[in-house]
Amino acid sequence: MSFRRYMLLAFAGATQCLAQNATKPNIVLIFPDDQDFRLGSTEHMPILQKELVQKGTQFMNHYATIALCCPSRASLLRGQAAHNTNITNVDSPGGNYAKFMVSKENDDYLPHWLVAAGYNAEYIGKFMNGYTRALYMNPPKGWTHTDMLVDPFTYLYNNVVMSQNGETPIHYKGFHQLDVIRVKALDRLDYLAGQNKPFYLTIAPATPHVEAIDGLPTPQTRHKGSADGLQVPRGGNWNASQESQDQKPSWLKELNYLNAAQAERIDNHYRARVATLQGVDEIIQDVVDRLDKLGILNNTYIIYTSDNGYHLGNHRVAAGKSLPYREDTNMPLIIRGPGIKADATSYAPSVHYDFPPTFLEIAGVKSEDLPPFLDGQSRLANWQNPDAVLETCPLNGTQEVINVEFWGGGNLENPLQLKPSDIGNNSYKTLRITGPEKGYLYSKWCTNEEELYDTTADPYELTNLAADPQDESTKQLLNRLNALLLATKSCADATCRNPWKLLQPEADRRGTIVADDASLTITCLGQAMDPKYDAHFNDTALFPRVAFQECMEYQYVPNEQPFLPADPGLGMQYRAATDNYVTPSVSGAALILRNAVDQGGPEQRNVTLAQIMAKAVALTQAQIGQVS
Repeated sequence: MSFRRYMLLAFAGATQCLAQNATKPNIVLIFPDDQDFRLGSTEHMPILQKELVQKGTQFMNHYATIALCCPSRASLLRGQAAHNTNITNVDSPGGNYAKFMVSKENDDYLPHWLVAAGYNAEYIGKFMNGYTRALYMNPPKGWTHTDMLVDPFTYLYNNVVMSQNGETPIHYKGFHQLDVIRVKALDRLDYLAGQNKPFYLTIAPATPHVEAIDGLPTPQTRHKGSADGLQVPRGGNWNASQESQDQKPSWLKELNYLNAAQAERIDNHYRARVATLQGVDEIIQDVVDRLDKLGILNNTYIIYTSDNGYHLGNHRVAAGKSLPYREDTNMPLIIRGPGIKADATSYAPSVHYDFPPTFLEIAGVKSEDLPPFLDGQSRLANWQNPDAVLETCPLNGTQEVINVEFWGGGNLENPLQLKPSDIGNNSYKTLRITGPEKGYLYSKWCTNEEELYDTTADPYELTNLAADPQDESTKQLLNRLNALLLATKSCADATCRNPWKLLQPEADRRGTIVADDASLTITCLGQAMDPKYDAHFNDTALFPRVAFQECMEYQYVPNEQPFLPADPGLGMQYRAATDNYVTPSVSGAALILRNAVDQGGPEQRNVTLAQIMAKAVALTQAQIGQVS
């Protein structure tokens, strides 16, 4: 964070602190890993339904803008699209925790801003991929307390290793990860409630991510068998028809029909995910109960979402994420708290990088004091007014336009399905139109194949209208969406919030950023489709086709030209260069044994922190290994 902006925020926080800290709302973000929304996993979480859905508001059009763990988390924490954070994957060269440090984004993101606004800011659980034994001593900056899962143990539910505030990692023997994180979170709530300051706390279990690389997630033993008999939803795009699959791009069109063994594995996977999520349900229950006991429940926002979604058999992909389709990007978002309507549903669109400006508005930070590089906008008004009628043609473009993007290879987390030869060709640029009357999904892949789905008539995204567009109206729609995608893939701050600022038809404003939203001639796709704008959007000199030179594992500007504007910046003004950065690793580390038997029995449902710590041991230097 720049010194000047930090001081402005700190001064604003200090001047409000004495009078308002007792009443400023707290924020608790419960943030599981890889949880689906469209496969119905939240419907099998009875406590989530009772304590959050029935007592809060569920947001049906909330999206992750990149369907992969680390870049999605970086986007949420920085309030930027992934093309502006340049954290684009889970390992080098695309990105991981090491890249987050080298880029100096670690110096200027959400916890710094909240602390400057007078908050304690704490984080428990999974932070980013790449927080390893080689980097544990460099914990994420800005937080007033951290207790992070350490790779490569993050996805080993019965082999829990965590580092508190960058200290020597601790091995929590004899317990399941979910119980360790749950008990630690309750302990921190007790502490935070006594500090006479508002607080922000992220609780981030790795559940229901696969175990290790492609193993089924392991539930606490008290929940084993709790999902027996469940089956992943069939129909729609599950094990899609050959006609539909032939229209898919890149490696997807190579996939055969799922066979019986693969389908059985998919159902077992679904049951394992639901069973592990029962432990997250317990976290919700205990957090609600503890906040109530502490007398601060009614002044605390509880937010439930995930980093990205998940598919199980959709479009014939047996398991994984990384695709632009609804299963991977449409996220659960349920919010309970001050001013939030109970048992309500909202269809207002939002994305992960809207969280920082929303949290900062809750914290009382004025709009003029916000970090200048934020791509998102506060959604607090939407949170507090879920029944508001969405305008057919909104002035603000992000009431209908959502940018989604990806770099690198596809993701296939089922050992029974062979990876296609070109699964590495999975980079794409995508946008969604989520208007109240009409919706579309439009993608351009690194293979330079196009996709267009009318998501109102075709919600499962099966019929690719771009495969062979014959009618003039589809061709004109594609031209508009290409121009819009050219803007969203290049956007920064104001143009991410409203990409129509770049697409105005007047001769003196064509291809420039219009500052005044109120002066815009075109503010939505419906207006843009007027035939009088055909020549404007058909101008290939102004709006060349979105393209890739080749499929690459990371963002490389020459590979992704053209942009609009031609020199888009891509957030480089606000981060350090990361060319050829190195991810440290460890070698020669001694084996750390998992629990001899799976843990999490009923006797551990109410385990205390003292009982957990009685069995915990610090890693030895031999177990940490040599950093290289």
